[in-house]
Amino acid sequence: MAQVTAKVRCNSKKIWGSTGASFEFGVDYADGRNKAWAQATPSLSVNIAVNDGELFEVGRPYTLTFTADDEA
Repeated sequence: MAQVTAKVRCNSKKIWGSTGASFEFGVDYADGRNKAWAQATPSLSVNIAVNDGELFEVGRPYTLTFTADDEA
């Protein structure tokens, strides 16, 4: 299976507890960055909750890399 790289942008941050936060990411549409895997308009959403609320920055682009895992 081929490796897939997706360009995303952090869209929002919700703080919880004293240091934690959840972040929402969506596709970064700039310059056709996801044309390698998207035939038309790319669609992708990712949510992550972390203990370090400073781990990601809202508005900043990030790269996700998907690789197959051999675990069943």
